[in-house]
Amino acid sequence: MAQTTSATQERQRDPLAFPGSEKLVKLIGALYQRPRMGDLPRSLHQANVEWEPGYQDRQERAGRRGLPMVCLVRSDSCEGVLEEFSSRLRSARPSGSVRYAYLPLGEREATDDEGAATVASVEAVRDILWKARTELLRSPRSRGTGLRFGLFTLVVQLMGEQLSGHDSAPERTLLRRLQENGLMVRFRSAIENVGQELVPQNVAWRIPLLLLRLLTMATFRLAVTGRVPGLSGRYRWFLRQPHLAPEMSGSFVRFALRLTDGEWQRESPEFVGRLLVNAFLEDLRRGYRLRPAGFWRRRRMTYPVLLLDHVSTVNGGYRLLKLINDVRNQTGLFDPLLVVSTSNAPPPDATPSEERPNHTAIEAGGAYRAWQHELLKDRRARDAAAWYLPIRLAPAGSPEQQRGTRKELRSLGDTYVLRRRQSSPPWWATRWVRMGVPLVVLGLVASVVLVRHEDFRASHCGTSSELLTWTGSECVGISDGSFTLFDPADDTIRQVEQVIADQNRRAEKLHEEHGERPYITLVDFEALTSSNDTAEGLTAERESLEGFAVAQLRQLNATATSEPIVRMLIANGGRGMREGVRVAGQLKQLAEQDKSVVGVVGLDMSSEPTKETIRALGNAGIPVVASTLSADDLADQNPIYFQVAPQNRREAAVAAAFALQRPGPRTLRVYYSDDDSDSYSTNLRDDVVRSFKDRGFSVEARAFAPDGGQTAPHSHERYGDRLVGNAASAGRDTCSYDGFAFFAGRGVPDFGDFAGGAAQCGSKATVIGDDDVSRYVADQVAREQNRALPYYYLSFANEPATEPQGLARDFYTTLNKTLFPFEQTERGRSFDGHAGLSYDAALVMITATAYLRETSANIPVTPGAVWREITAIHTSRPDAQQTNKYIEGVTGTIDYGGDISRHVPEDKPVAVLRVEGGEVNRTPQAFCGLAVGRTSDPWCPTDR
Repeated sequence: MAQTTSATQERQRDPLAFPGSEKLVKLIGALYQRPRMGDLPRSLHQANVEWEPGYQDRQERAGRRGLPMVCLVRSDSCEGVLEEFSSRLRSARPSGSVRYAYLPLGEREATDDEGAATVASVEAVRDILWKARTELLRSPRSRGTGLRFGLFTLVVQLMGEQLSGHDSAPERTLLRRLQENGLMVRFRSAIENVGQELVPQNVAWRIPLLLLRLLTMATFRLAVTGRVPGLSGRYRWFLRQPHLAPEMSGSFVRFALRLTDGEWQRESPEFVGRLLVNAFLEDLRRGYRLRPAGFWRRRRMTYPVLLLDHVSTVNGGYRLLKLINDVRNQTGLFDPLLVVSTSNAPPPDATPSEERPNHTAIEAGGAYRAWQHELLKDRRARDAAAWYLPIRLAPAGSPEQQRGTRKELRSLGDTYVLRRRQSSPPWWATRWVRMGVPLVVLGLVASVVLVRHEDFRASHCGTSSELLTWTGSECVGISDGSFTLFDPADDTIRQVEQVIADQNRRAEKLHEEHGERPYITLVDFEALTSSNDTAEGLTAERESLEGFAVAQLRQLNATATSEPIVRMLIANGGRGMREGVRVAGQLKQLAEQDKSVVGVVGLDMSSEPTKETIRALGNAGIPVVASTLSADDLADQNPIYFQVAPQNRREAAVAAAFALQRPGPRTLRVYYSDDDSDSYSTNLRDDVVRSFKDRGFSVEARAFAPDGGQTAPHSHERYGDRLVGNAASAGRDTCSYDGFAFFAGRGVPDFGDFAGGAAQCGSKATVIGDDDVSRYVADQVAREQNRALPYYYLSFANEPATEPQGLARDFYTTLNKTLFPFEQTERGRSFDGHAGLSYDAALVMITATAYLRETSANIPVTPGAVWREITAIHTSRPDAQQTNKYIEGVTGTIDYGGDISRHVPEDKPVAVLRVEGGEVNRTPQAFCGLAVGRTSDPWCPTDR
């Protein structure tokens, strides 16, 4: 009798004494383990009840993914089974690795019943889930980020909200309550606290805080619409879930009104229950879903476990299991909840049969495999028992069988233990990798971007401007004066560029204030890379830019509505204009983007690269007004090209007429560049030879090799002329010669070598330099190095070498005193006249724009329209009924003759100046052309 009593007490103390309990313990332990990757279905070894390596077939993964509801159908002798599982989960290792909730439902009041769901059924399910939520949130010693039940909590709160039947605006009332219970109330409270601390001491904080409060309210109103992805968050889910037909409501607030107390009771209890369950499961889904905002979270390696003890048809347990089954069938979504229940009869119908349950605890592994095998078919059929895994717990056996069961259990230990490999994801899926890989990728991308950015900046002259290009040896492109394109540059050059940049800013501001005036952009396009690698070698180019600055200032100070406001850009075509075509392409793109660009002024060197540049500008439809170019074929072959300097043929004619007035033998040697691409030199050679022969001179042409090397075939081979060596050799070639020597090459750098060579032997030749020698004369340092040799040179602008008169006096006053005082110093003064020529070139563009606007204020100012108006700059014909429209410029009268095919001013002045002892004689030796205040010499040739 004593032995029987002892055995009975032992069975009561050990709830896992039934046969197969160790299999069941291993099954529950296996099911709550999350796969190391994703939530893919795995195969369970039937005998060992452990997961086999790998995952199931890819084609069936989606249909078989999910956790069963393990329904333990117990006998009278199997009490306390779930309590034992609860104890094992509580002490599971690693500590706190499993979240679980143990809910004994046997003592709950009977509020539910079999059959269709009722309001009481919904309340019972709600209460059970609320307790489960509470237990999962406070799960002891749980690790990692806590779970959140935002959706489920909001549903329960709405079901408890009571609105007065007399409330005329229930939506507004509910909206206010939602705001008070939401996250926005925390922001509002924080704003109020900050306001109480800061506003009393600093009133200036009141407006920002008010704006922040309004922004908070506006953000909440947008979020609560439920229609803004990302911002609406949980509100958006309610309008997209499949229960209670949210489309009937139209907005979240109206849908929420249907869930308030007194309203949800009018809905279908079945679907209100499904909404509760789906909200609960969706919260779990979100807690296990890796989101971008939570990339730093540790991956959860176990599923939460819900232990429901003593479920029945009257305490809501069966109803909850049925709703979980229905929601899973309806949504088709995976949820990470493992449900284990105990009952006296198998759910969902509580009716035992031969087939349910047809597995005992001993067959736990086989039971799961059979359930998983049928899951896909049952889900497609929306089977009412698709997610149920019923297992029958047999009564405790004989003492001998119980001892064998306890022996098996002792081998498992008294708790669950996850091995290190099972409790952590693969190294490449850990949060450190999730954080590290993006950082590494971001670092690599940043490095690539930085390198590419640095490469971009390096290829664009250390800037981010696409209008600048580094060729490998020089910077070419376009600037507004804020970037120095002169190479090299000294203080005077930088001062000029700064003036241009400042006046550009003033022009933009003036354009904003006086939109009725035309606003045009002119581009000073020249070779700004020094040919002799010194800043002094760019004196002529600096002088040109100074002239444009004066013209720009004139327009900034003008007030007439027809007078255009001018913005100046600076363009470098590279050494010898060899990158001119490339920069012309950039100008074309700029003109397409910026409609204020109407033309190019300046240009440098009558050479083949310059011709190609002019052709590229013509193809782009951009008119050109050159300041110093003089080669004959430039104006003859380019329809939208104009110039303010005379052509080589006029220069040669003036030189021949001047030489005829001088004493000495009537013999001439022409020294020209042997570079066939230098069309200025070869064209001037031809014109000088022709003009001097026409005057009765005996003429001989000789070539010299230019400094900087050959870039084209040798010119002397084409002419059959003699090559005398370099420029210095050409100078020495005049030593035994007492006739006229005409230098038809580049002033910089070749004329200095030529003069130095001639001075070595005290040459007696009468040296006449071409107009490009004015560049050499402009460089005071270079000019004063050759004091021994006197020489004449032709100039297209005799000021400032002579005393300025008329308009030139105003121009040089602004140039020397207002803008660039350094021009009054010995170091800064220049005698090349390039400033005046550049001013006149800009004046042509400005005058054409003004004529266009005077015609009609509605005509758009375009490059084509400005080009057309340039041809109108001329004097009236004797029988013409129109006013004179010619320009009196700084360098003389600009009159294009009224002939649309003429692009060169008629009788443009050419002066002959003399240099002795390295100083420029301020009295012109000769003057030919039309200019106010000056009379042309009687022997001068004319274009008319």
